Amino acid sequence: MGTTGPSVQELHSLATRQDGYFTAEQAGELGFDSAMVRVNLATNTWTRVERNLLRLGQWPHSELEVFAMWCAWFGGEAVISHQSAAELHGFGHLHPQFVHLCAFGDLRLSDTRLAVHRLRLEPRDVESAGTFNITTPVRTVLDLAAGGISQLTLDEVVCDAVAIGRVDPQALYSEAGSSTDRVAERVELALSACT
Repeated sequence: MGTTGPSVQELHSLATRQDGYFTAEQAGELGFDSAMVRVNLATNTWTRVERNLLRLGQWPHSELEVFAMWCAWFGGEAVISHQSAAELHGFGHLHPQFVHLCAFGDLRLSDTRLAVHRLRLEPRDVESAGTFNITTPVRTVLDLAAGGISQLTLDEVVCDAVAIGRVDPQALYSEAGSSTDRVAERVELALSACT
């Protein structure tokens, strides 16, 4: 590529995939040095959203932008999960206090608005929600079954997932059987509540 300078087109493409967001590191990898970052901020071409997180100026707001924002803050290496994923999938009435996400990279960011779960996910556990990734319905249920939600709440989540056709009971039962005994037992109880 040579020394052609920063790639505005590549940055715009990356930011578009992340609902307008990008990190200072991502900009740096595309050739924007700190002086260029300052110029783009001063001219409102970009705006600073959080420490180390920027957004294209005049980017339209959306209802789900908070999820894209946090995933982008982790350099695009995070996935919305657990209670937040259940809420987005329409399972139960969890109303999470934090944005729950799985971050499996080396980046160690923390914020009181986040619940970061350090789990390694397989590609089959993740699906796209447009400008961010989210755990699949089955993976979401398994994560909640492994966590601290009550059995009654898990029952509601599972029954909603089955009722709206997002989770096949047999597939969930099979996946739970490959997990810990506690998860398998909780999922079996939840499935029995759906009949």
